[in-house]
Amino acid sequence: MSSTAPDGEEQPLQAASLARLKAQVLAQVRLEPVETRDQRVRKQRILIAVMLLVPALVFMASGGVRATTRPHQLLLENVAGSALFAVVVGRIAFSRGRSMLGRPRAWLMALVLCTPLVLLTWRVLVSARYPQAMVEWPGRLGVRCLLLSCALSLVPLLGLLAMRRNSDPIHPHLSAASLAAAVGAGAWVFVDLWCPISYVPHLLLGHVLPLLLVIVLGGLLGGRLLAVRRKAVR
Repeated sequence: MSSTAPDGEEQPLQAASLARLKAQVLAQVRLEPVETRDQRVRKQRILIAVMLLVPALVFMASGGVRATTRPHQLLLENVAGSALFAVVVGRIAFSRGRSMLGRPRAWLMALVLCTPLVLLTWRVLVSARYPQAMVEWPGRLGVRCLLLSCALSLVPLLGLLAMRRNSDPIHPHLSAASLAAAVGAGAWVFVDLWCPISYVPHLLLGHVLPLLLVIVLGGLLGGRLLAVRRKAVR
C-alpha cells in the first residue's frame, strides 16, 4: 500500500511548510536589525573623526615637528616623498578598483611587500645627499620611534577594519594587510616629521619594524573582521 498522500492533501502540507519557513526567516531578520543608511553614514563619520583625531593628538603630545639641526630642505624632501607614496598606497588599498571583489591578489601582495622597502629606500637616498645626515646618534636606538609609530597606527587600523567588516569573501587577510600598509605609510610620514635620525640601524628598528608589525597585525585581524560570514537559515 502506498503511503503517498493524496494530491489534495499535499498542497496544504506544502503551504504549511512554506509558512513555517517564512516565519523562521522573518524571526531571524527581526533578531538582526539592519542599519539604515543614515545610521551607517553617521557611524562612519564618527570612526573617521576618531581615526584622524587620535593620531594628531598623539603626535602633538610627542612634540610634533621637533626643532633640530636637520636642514629644512632635507626634511621637506623626506616628507614630500613619503607623503606622496602614502597617498598612492592608500588609494590602492582603500578603493576596490574596477571589481566589486576588490583589488587583484598580486596588487595587494606587491603593496604589502613594497611599502616598507620603498619608504626605507627613499629615506636613505635623500639623506645620503646631505653631510652627516646618516651618522649614528649614541643612545638613540629607535625605541621611541617604534613606540610612536605603533601608537599612531593602532587606532586608524582598527577603525578601517571596523568600517570594512564582513566585506571580503576572497582574501580578507591580504586585504587587511594592505590596509595596514597604508596606515603604516601614513604613520611613517609623521615619524619623518618627528625624527631627524637617518642612521640605517635606527631606521630598521624604529621605522621599518613597527611598519612590519602593523602589517602583520592587520593580516591576522583580517580573517576575523573582513571575512564574509555566511549564516545558515534553519
